[in-house]
Amino acid sequence: MAASYEGRARRARLRLAVLGAAVVAALAAGGAVAITMLDDDGGPARTDAKTSPSPSTSTSPTPSASMEWRTPAASRPLGVLKPKRQTDGIGTGFEHSALGAMSAAVSYWEDLDLLDDVIARQQWSAIAASPAIVDEGVSEVRKLREGVGLPPSGGTPDGITFSTNVKAVLARSLESTGDVVVVWMSYDRFATVKGKGADDNPLRDETTDLVLTWQDGDWKVTSEAKYKAKIRGPHAYDPASKYAWADGWRRVTDG
Repeated sequence: MAASYEGRARRARLRLAVLGAAVVAALAAGGAVAITMLDDDGGPARTDAKTSPSPSTSTSPTPSASMEWRTPAASRPLGVLKPKRQTDGIGTGFEHSALGAMSAAVSYWEDLDLLDDVIARQQWSAIAASPAIVDEGVSEVRKLREGVGLPPSGGTPDGITFSTNVKAVLARSLESTGDVVVVWMSYDRFATVKGKGADDNPLRDETTDLVLTWQDGDWKVTSEAKYKAKIRGPHAYDPASKYAWADGWRRVTDG
């Protein structure tokens, strides 16, 4: 599964023991950037997105006399919000704030279907800012299906389940209003096959990102070129890195 809305598909290995072999599959994600709004303890400030400051152009934070260097592992985790409702098989209804955008990204990435293109189309239709995003998301699911020897369209084979766990997030605003946000995520993904147990070689420490725009009262995935051009990648996530913390990476926990 995954979406190539930013056209920068990454290749990642996925084990499907039920098919008898490890599979190389496209688990893609687009690029983006968003503003991390912090309180004094390093947690997200629950400030309305419209009050977000403009994103910094610096990619390498430097310490100041008053700055206390921390690490994600030693800082308070970010408590993400739960969706307010379910729409076409995916959680929606996140508040209009920096925390709402980050919570939406985590929820979407963990819940998007990897192999069922019909369900994927329904889900993407609920969270996409345009029909093109829906088509791209479904296309990636079909590519993955073909990569593991399945017909391009159909459901998930019986007995296979997937679990995606987002471990950390970093967000920045792409415009001064705070209504367009990019959220990077560090995650693990596991496959489980009935009767054969869990994948013995899961995806770990993968990084992906979603660009979200506030549209029709919720956060929607977008891929507009004008936002894509503003993207600047952060330091890689490392729970023990002071640079990762200074860049804005925060561990994730259910709120």
